[in-house]
Amino acid sequence: MSRRAPGQAGTVVGIHHASRSVSDMDRSLGFYRDLLGMEIVLDTEMEGEMLEREVALEGARLRLVELGSGGRTLLELLEYREPEPRPWSDERRPCDAGAHHVALLVENIHSTYEGLVDAGVEFTCPPQEVDAGFFAGHRTAYCYDPDHLIVELWQLPT
Repeated sequence: MSRRAPGQAGTVVGIHHASRSVSDMDRSLGFYRDLLGMEIVLDTEMEGEMLEREVALEGARLRLVELGSGGRTLLELLEYREPEPRPWSDERRPCDAGAHHVALLVENIHSTYEGLVDAGVEFTCPPQEVDAGFFAGHRTAYCYDPDHLIVELWQLPT
């Protein structure tokens, strides 16, 4: 039995995964798996008519890696082998249309920050505590993955 409001197309019941295309899967795994400790749930190659239809790209071929961290929501990394991807512009700012980020929960944002800085990861600023509103008391920091895509580290209040 559907509980849709009139005119409503459907009801979202959760988030399955967030996805981002990367230029070099092994380099990205060095960041997400090795530095941030995410676990590989799936590592596979995809190609064929179904994929071509879904992404509307003739000859599409890719490597797909699903990463988990104990919960049910996954982070999906896609490295397209075909067609040749266009490079992402490092000049894109968080406020620009099309910009996006993924927020990853961490237990201790300060030690995570220090470990990533030691590994050469670029941050916009050190961790900060949200000082007002709904998320007051949470801690957050923006950094960049190897493709200069934004990753937000997020620590819940203790």
